[in-house]
Amino acid sequence: MNPRRTKRIARIIAIITIAAMVITSATFLGSMYWTYGASLDAEEEAYLDERLEILKSYIKTLEEQYKDEVDYKTLLDGAYAGVVDILGDPYSVYYADQGEGDDFVSDVLGTFSGVGLSLEEYDGAIRVVAAFPEAPAGRAGVTTGDIIKSVDGVSVQGKAMSEVVLLIRGEAGTRVNIVFVREGREISYTLVRERIHLASVEGVLLEDGIAYIRILSFDDDSDAEFRRIKDELTEAGATSLILDVRNNPGGLVETVVNVAEQLMPAGPVTYFRHKGNLISVQKASGRNYTGMPVVMLINGGSASASEILAGALQDSGVATLVGTTTYGKGVGQTIFSIADGGSVKLSTFYFETPDKHPVDRAGISPDYYVPMPLSAEASAEAAEQYASFAPMSEKAKPGLGDTGLNVFGAQQRLALLGYAVTVTGTMDAATEEAVKRFQASAGLYPYGVLDYGTMTRLDTECAAYVTGAGNASAEDPQLAKAVELLRGR
Repeated sequence: MNPRRTKRIARIIAIITIAAMVITSATFLGSMYWTYGASLDAEEEAYLDERLEILKSYIKTLEEQYKDEVDYKTLLDGAYAGVVDILGDPYSVYYADQGEGDDFVSDVLGTFSGVGLSLEEYDGAIRVVAAFPEAPAGRAGVTTGDIIKSVDGVSVQGKAMSEVVLLIRGEAGTRVNIVFVREGREISYTLVRERIHLASVEGVLLEDGIAYIRILSFDDDSDAEFRRIKDELTEAGATSLILDVRNNPGGLVETVVNVAEQLMPAGPVTYFRHKGNLISVQKASGRNYTGMPVVMLINGGSASASEILAGALQDSGVATLVGTTTYGKGVGQTIFSIADGGSVKLSTFYFETPDKHPVDRAGISPDYYVPMPLSAEASAEAAEQYASFAPMSEKAKPGLGDTGLNVFGAQQRLALLGYAVTVTGTMDAATEEAVKRFQASAGLYPYGVLDYGTMTRLDTECAAYVTGAGNASAEDPQLAKAVELLRGR
């Protein structure tokens, strides 16, 4: 991975640090305060060597004796995945292909390599919803309503949107030829893929000098976007701020600390603990603190880095929190690249609020509890259904053929959002395809596995559908409460 990119993505979703890993040690490319692969004592070393020799013999026996052909890579990938799965941690994942780990990082960063198209399935075809104006497709003249016919000579007829997305995406700097159909005419574009960044911050000036800023995720430049929008609204007359992180699943800790830096007095933003030991304190300098009154909107979809910010602003007395209790993901991950080409996303520490309150499984409670009513789009029946859905809380990441509560809960949510699935608790082909389509539509890596990120996004999408949280409208009681508090300050 290129060093410049590594510096920019040093911390992800309550820190995911990109690191190079060999079998016995790891080197962090970031400011960590603990060491992995520490020396074992002689007895532990001997035990490990003995078991690894047995494992080698075991895998060789399986390859030789199994009734069908199976290669060593498949068996070793299973062993690697098993080591992670035995931890019982829902946030830790083994990626057999380095590309899967890189795609996960890109999803967290809010970036991907492609041509800048938003797509949808329409009447059996893949249709352009929008072409980003500053991206290759937009600059070339691709427009809303264009139908994709082929990608690099491969017909997309009958293909799912997730498959088409994978055909279009690729390494930045490479070319892709896409043939579109527009008003009955075929139009061919040869486009050079670029790194595409999705905007993650939006804002508007409300009445009474109240700035409303929504952060959808903490991408690698969300702090800069936040600063720009906040400054623009301040220049336009804003004297107080509503900060909305409802249904924000997290992102870069470096970014969220930089956002906190723009709002807080000097003091701790968050603490990191590893095996019970305090290993790091992230602090705000206070240089940018203006004392602007802040109300922060949170809900059950506010997770990870969002909870770092909520805890920091609440404990420091900067913000009043309105909404419902946050998700409760107080665990940080690190991505390691393995020498043979795979990678692993591993939970490596917990984070706490400035007052040292644990976040994991507890969440951040609001100062004013304000539930959301039913959204205009959802029915009362849909809301009742969502309230009764099975939790996706098993420590498993189901793929094709797997069964369990996570699959059952995912199928319920997919069905609510309109995907053609049958709720059986078994990950059949239709469910796998629905998961791929959902992942593609949400900007996630579309590989059909119910990983933690997918399940979290699926639940928050359902919550947003039912409640409409995140839409700055007069029908939003959480927003209305925030406005009331700032008007009456």
